[in-house]
Amino acid sequence: MTDAIARFTNVTKRFGDTEALRDLTLSVPQGSVLGLLGRNGAGKSTALRCLVGLERPDGGEIRVLDRDPLRFDVPTRQRIGYLAEEGVPFPAATTEQMIGLCAPLYPAWNGVLAEQVLARFDIDPRRKLRDLSLGQRRAVALMLAVCPQPELLILDEPAANLDAVVRRDFLQTVLSCVGDARRTVIFSSHILSDVERIADRIAILHRGRLLLERPLDELKEQVRRLRLLFDGYSPEQLAIPGLLAVRRAPREMLATVTGYDADAIHRLGEALGARVEVQMANLEELFIDLVADGGDPDRPGASR
Repeated sequence: MTDAIARFTNVTKRFGDTEALRDLTLSVPQGSVLGLLGRNGAGKSTALRCLVGLERPDGGEIRVLDRDPLRFDVPTRQRIGYLAEEGVPFPAATTEQMIGLCAPLYPAWNGVLAEQVLARFDIDPRRKLRDLSLGQRRAVALMLAVCPQPELLILDEPAANLDAVVRRDFLQTVLSCVGDARRTVIFSSHILSDVERIADRIAILHRGRLLLERPLDELKEQVRRLRLLFDGYSPEQLAIPGLLAVRRAPREMLATVTGYDADAIHRLGEALGARVEVQMANLEELFIDLVADGGDPDRPGASR
């Protein structure tokens, strides 16, 4: 197993009476691209802010590059890039001024990449950030995060609120920046098609708890949706190995399972006297199955 570049161990974070993170344990292998998913308020931004030391957890332990984020020294911070959900501060500054501020702080600053991003998004570096389009402002924020050539790149909703054309260009820029196998990327997004395009691992948060964390190709290979059709009423309780989520109707059930085994499912159908239809589940369907009806953060067996 590749060494973890970032690790949460039983992390809890509260804001007043709200528990934003609940006993979160998650390990991010070096060289991976982790897509962090969850509904609004699931704890994604809080988790990322904890990784860079902008939030102090109330319990548990966080390690990034083998260090406590609250005690990062300057050389460690130079190894991390972070794009916040709110984008770039100092809206009255120009892109040129932001580059002049940031570039001297990073020994590995890639000026050629900065010029490429500016050209791709048609950004005049002399214009103030507040006068740029939303897509251009996000592109400047991305540039400031990736040009230091960090070992760990953390992106919080990088393509939020961008139109389809700008998002495509933005995503292509991200892809060109994450191609280095030594670089680890953690990013959150509501756009599941973007996640499927970039990520090789998926983690789903719900109400501050980790519901599931797996390699994306493993999810595609092992996760199935089972439609069980009964002659009579469907049972109240159903024991299915690898059950992730279940929805019930009077005479049928829709179960999402992991560790798909065709023979075991056939035997299950015979034992229940039910007809079983097996369907592939894409990432969007899996996400909805897990969180749309409230989910069950305390159900064992979903995470890994």
